Amino acid sequence: METTIGDSPVVIRQKLHHADPMTLDDAVYEMEMVGHDFYLFIDKETSRPSVLYKRKGWSFGVIQLDNPCGAAPVTDLT
Repeated sequence: METTIGDSPVVIRQKLHHADPMTLDDAVYEMEMVGHDFYLFIDKETSRPSVLYKRKGWSFGVIQLDNPCGAAPVTDLT
């Protein structure tokens, strides 16, 4: 699916991605198999949506959302 932003020439392509919960090791393997610099997955241990990404050299980083999938949003109590 493609979406444009107003009169802008920018086109945003959307892709539906099946996401079985997996371990970080499995996510690294899958990312290497598809040949991308990032991989979106659901962490099996935390149930959180996560993105694995390549850093410089042979290191990786992980970004996780603070709510598990299907959980209600966290309310700021401050």
